[in-house]
Amino acid sequence: MKSVVLFGTGDFSDILTYVLEEKIGARVLAYTVDGKYLPEGSAAAENNGKPLLAFESIEQCYKPADCTFVVGLIGKKMFRQREAVFGKIREKGYDIANVIDPSARVDTKVLGCGNVILANTSIEHHCRIGDGNIIWQNVVLPHHNVVGNFNNLAPSVSLSGYSSIGEHCFIGNNSCIKNRIHVGDYAYIGAGSYISSPVAENTVMVPHRSYRLEGKTGFDFL
Repeated sequence: MKSVVLFGTGDFSDILTYVLEEKIGARVLAYTVDGKYLPEGSAAAENNGKPLLAFESIEQCYKPADCTFVVGLIGKKMFRQREAVFGKIREKGYDIANVIDPSARVDTKVLGCGNVILANTSIEHHCRIGDGNIIWQNVVLPHHNVVGNFNNLAPSVSLSGYSSIGEHCFIGNNSCIKNRIHVGDYAYIGAGSYISSPVAENTVMVPHRSYRLEGKTGFDFL
């Protein structure tokens, strides 16, 4: 990986900084955000002891030939903000790198750009992954799965074979998607859900809630 300019300064940016520098061995040259988010009246600042620069003029410091970009923000409104940032970076001629934790097993040969794939994830050979996805720890994509663009798969999500996810979806922690099931664009699936039938666009799916057993303690079950 080339030297990196990281877009964003929040918690997710900090996570990626650690993965890039401590686990992959890449060099984060600087951080960048839209100029309106810099301290008032400043054209530059610092983040994590490194330059924090206005994105509008980033090419004055780092040319596209000298670095690659990583998008260190998740964004709101079902990741439309993340997609918008991708567009602005591409317009300036920069590459957007995939960040793949060394412990992840990524066998697919169909992998877009700007994906973040974190620790112990498994993506097998016959899967297809688009652009800009955030795939958290311990996600399992076993075979013939399709993941579109700008989705967020939370830790320990599991898909079965021939299932697919559209674009701009959020799939919560420990959710399981049955084989040959499609999840439509902008779907929101709550943590712990089991999805056994197709999910239409803009649908919210949640599991049954946990509840308290009155008069019981953990010792009653040991």
